[in-house]
Amino acid sequence: MACFSLGVFGQAAWVEPEDPDVTQPIRLYVDLDKTTNTSCKDLPGPFHIWTWSPAELGASSPKVNGTGDKPWKSSNDILVMKKDESKGPKVWYYEMIPTEFYEVSAADIYSKGIKFLVKPKDGGGYGEPDLKTEDFTITISAPKLVRGFIYQFPAIINENEITTLVYNNPVDTNPGMKDLAANDAFMWIKCTATDTVSAATVTYQPASFFLTANNPKLQMMKDEATGMFSLTMIPREFFGLKPSEKIKEIECTVRRKVYTSALDRTIEQPKFKAGCK
Repeated sequence: MACFSLGVFGQAAWVEPEDPDVTQPIRLYVDLDKTTNTSCKDLPGPFHIWTWSPAELGASSPKVNGTGDKPWKSSNDILVMKKDESKGPKVWYYEMIPTEFYEVSAADIYSKGIKFLVKPKDGGGYGEPDLKTEDFTITISAPKLVRGFIYQFPAIINENEITTLVYNNPVDTNPGMKDLAANDAFMWIKCTATDTVSAATVTYQPASFFLTANNPKLQMMKDEATGMFSLTMIPREFFGLKPSEKIKEIECTVRRKVYTSALDRTIEQPKFKAGCK
């Protein structure tokens, strides 16, 4: 079933899936029977997207919108769309992973949206009529933050910016973790990253679970007013990543300083995806 991200059935452009994870594949759909600029409606195709937000890739990029000295007349073949007649006789789509395609963070996509138009490879211009649709803006909402005992702030982790991991001790349902003292909460944490040169997966773990309390930088700070604990960091610096490495996710849990059984740790062990390259 088609999912119309712009909120009204019958729009000329939409995204699938609805409310997508922009670090995963999505499809940008356009129905040429419903565009207000009809200059492409009766053309046979194929069609290309031409996009400039959340980022417009420059001439040195393999994904630049157009090539040659008259780019509008020579759309990049990597941007060619596919037809989907199951959704309509003039419905075309382009598939991408937004964060990878635009080379930006998920936060950039949520704040700026995806802006594009559709045109044939030769879009006319340069003294001829332009062949193109109107401009489309696809607005994608950031995922709603469902908070457990452990959550991150901000909702999208940027590996180069300040991130706080919060442990809401008062709501923890494990009776052994109730009412922790100020110096009694330690965070076991692991970072999984990808080396962008070798494509190898690497992990960073400041301490094993059982040795977590031996590492002072893993001790969480308590807010006496709320009873909540936090650990603040800049992830790339905290884990000591190499320049070629990019964080994929951060996994963590919280335990008491003295660990003797499962009652001395929270049952949650969330994994937070990073939204920055």
